[in-house]
Amino acid sequence: MGHEKLSPRQKMIGMMYLVLTAMLALNVSKEAVEAFKKVDAGLTQTIKNYAIKNDMIYKEFDRAAAENPAKAGKYKTTAYQVKERADEAANFLQGLKIEIINTAEGPENTAVKGDEVIIEEVKSIDNTDVPSEILIGANLNGKANELKALLAEYRDFLIATLEGKNPTAEEALKTSLNTADGKNKDGEVEPWETLNFQTLPLVAVICILSEYQLAVRNAET
Repeated sequence: MGHEKLSPRQKMIGMMYLVLTAMLALNVSKEAVEAFKKVDAGLTQTIKNYAIKNDMIYKEFDRAAAENPAKAGKYKTTAYQVKERADEAANFLQGLKIEIINTAEGPENTAVKGDEVIIEEVKSIDNTDVPSEILIGANLNGKANELKALLAEYRDFLIATLEGKNPTAEEALKTSLNTADGKNKDGEVEPWETLNFQTLPLVAVICILSEYQLAVRNAET
């Protein structure tokens, strides 16, 4: 689990996200919603940076295990178990983003290239129907339920892997990968799924999914 101080760029992205979320609650203009594209672009770059950093760490596990298999081999095995779980969660989140954009934009859109999302190319930034249809569903049986279960399993796996040896990291995991129900703006308890994704504009939902991808990669580190 990483515990680095946030860089000025990360702090800026976080502040923009908070401000824009507040603006959405006030039903502001499409131009303000457009600014979410910049936030997501920043989150996406940070996710890529974590992936590069994590790959370097895995190479160190490879090197250590090659030099001393008896001592480092078991740690390499555990590390790659973490990688497998992290990749599963990150890829599921990416798949959700791609499905939402393809559904809203149509099959010939330019916002999805292979496994990559080009947020600047998204046109349906204020579409609130498609994200809710996919993630919430007509009978609350949408894919956010599967996402919640996957994130919870990933979090619990990482905590178990720590074997009680790092309480600080455990608390950080519980916070960054929190899937508990919470209170809405009216102070009423609301399910995690609807609290995060119900009736939000498409670009805001994409940002939230990117935030969870970042949390997954940071937890992996």
